[in-house]
Amino acid sequence: MVRSGGEVGESACSGQFMGAPLDPEEASRLLIEGYGRMARAYDANVGPYHVPIARRLLELGRIGAEERVLDIGCGIGIAAFEAATTVDERGSILGIDLAEPAVRLAAEKAATMDLRQLRFDVMDSRAMTLPADSVDLVLSCFGHPLVGRDRCFAEVRRVLGPRGRFVLSTWDTTKSSRVPFREILERRRPRILAPDVARLIEARKVIASTDEGRATQSGDGWIRLLRNAGFSAVQAIEEIHPAVFRSPDAFLDYSFAWDDNERELRQMTPEGREALRQEFRERVAERMGKEGLVVDWPLRYFVVAR
Repeated sequence: MVRSGGEVGESACSGQFMGAPLDPEEASRLLIEGYGRMARAYDANVGPYHVPIARRLLELGRIGAEERVLDIGCGIGIAAFEAATTVDERGSILGIDLAEPAVRLAAEKAATMDLRQLRFDVMDSRAMTLPADSVDLVLSCFGHPLVGRDRCFAEVRRVLGPRGRFVLSTWDTTKSSRVPFREILERRRPRILAPDVARLIEARKVIASTDEGRATQSGDGWIRLLRNAGFSAVQAIEEIHPAVFRSPDAFLDYSFAWDDNERELRQMTPEGREALRQEFRERVAERMGKEGLVVDWPLRYFVVAR
């Protein structure tokens, strides 16, 4: 999964990374494990800000009450739970992800809410154990795999019915949200990183350096991947989503719900953590409005017909 605001944090280790070089699959596995570790913090501090993006996905996908919906890379189930506000007992919703703790949390929430049309399963979207033509609508709210998107998209096409649609959201990494969080964190990063932090930073660098990592930096690259999977009708939509945080600290809580960011924060001294927070508050003070801190997230949506 990509960082908040689409930032991949490619500058990092300054040559200090030690250990066997990561291959892309191993790098992806590390990032998935980190997402699972932070599932509850993500649910509390990220989920509410991504709900409007999930709603936009459902709007673009023209979701219906009786449809069979699949949410790939569902994580804590943000898009799946939003789909459950429309899909009734005549339809079904399945959320799949490889981050088992996140899937378990989503399933617990669904059971508590008695959403019988909604279920979650640990499954690889690149090799789904679902029949062909068994889904009407596939959602991906930043949930596409970091490695093997071509296999994932081919699988999506296989499971979609004749009138099936596929809608996904991605960060537009060619544009910046102009929030100084990344710059402050990297400048305050200790010269010697803990091995687990260095490994995660290296994992993001590996993912970004693959052919598909480079391809998905552009809208045209995404379109090529989708068309190579057999989709002919692909609509790309670029939008700016204004995310409103009640305070600078709320934005920091959002940012530190991501595994590698949280590990970096934990490595700092208490004084260093407070200094980072104070600098961020000062740097964004002039951007504060009546509602709070508004961060413009540049997004891409792709609406795909089978």
